[in-house]
Amino acid sequence: MKASISFPELQNIIAEKANQQIGFAFVDGKTVRISYPLNLGFIKKDISANLIIKELTGSDLLLQLDAGFGSDTMLTTVLGLLKGKVPEGLIEKRPDSHLLLHLGQIEQVQSVFEKVDVTDLHVLTEGLEVEGALK
Repeated sequence: MKASISFPELQNIIAEKANQQIGFAFVDGKTVRISYPLNLGFIKKDISANLIIKELTGSDLLLQLDAGFGSDTMLTTVLGLLKGKVPEGLIEKRPDSHLLLHLGQIEQVQSVFEKVDVTDLHVLTEGLEVEGALK
C-alpha cells in the first residue's frame, strides 16, 4: 500500500499549523530541499538546506540536515523559530545535524500508525510517498 502527499499540500499544512512558510523541492529519493524565507526588515533572503531521510523506525523518523558548513547552527536557529509552534517533544535534536521526529505525537498521524505498519518513506519529484501494510 502506498500513500502520497504533494509538496504544495505539505506546505499548506505547515503554514496552517505552524504559521511558517516552508518550501520543498525534490533532490533525490531520500533527500528533499527545504527553504525558508528570512525577513529581517532590511535583509530578505531564502535560507535553504537538504533534509535527508536516514531511517524510519515505528513512528520515529530520523533525518539529517545538510546546509554545508554551519548546519548545526542553522538547525538550532530553526528549532528556536519553531518553539511554541509545534508540539513539545515532537522534534528531538541529535548530534551531527540529525533530528528525530516523533510523528506518533501528532494526533492525525498517530491514528495512521495504529492501523498501518509504515515501512518506508520516499521523496518523489512532486511530494512524499509512504509505503506500508495494514495491520
